[in-house]
Amino acid sequence: MAAMRAGLVLLVAASCHAWRARSLTAPDPSTDTRTLRLTTNQGARRVTLERATVRSDSVVGRLVHATDRRGDRWVSDSNITKGNSAAVAVADIGSLDEQTNSATRTVMLFGFLAAGLCRGVLRRRGAEKRVN
Repeated sequence: MAAMRAGLVLLVAASCHAWRARSLTAPDPSTDTRTLRLTTNQGARRVTLERATVRSDSVVGRLVHATDRRGDRWVSDSNITKGNSAAVAVADIGSLDEQTNSATRTVMLFGFLAAGLCRGVLRRRGAEKRVN
């Protein structure tokens, strides 16, 4: 039971997220945003930055993930050093998305988990009754 509680706490803390398009207009440079995902002008590279700041000439943050487009697929770049500071020039950015929490996705996930848990409990009780 303790493991189930710990799992639920972890799930609530993580919650579900979605990506929302964001403009490249620069807010106050001292304002940190959530995690940002940017795609280059050519659409060949996608970079995810944590604690990112949109400045007048660049987007700066901690590098979390980078992928390169290969045909119709995104392939993870294993040569990057995660956690290092990174900057991408605004002129090189084709699109910018901000990570947001999605209450709808989180509620749906909890609903499916609850339904699965109830189904498992009911099956177990049905099996116990048949044995007795």
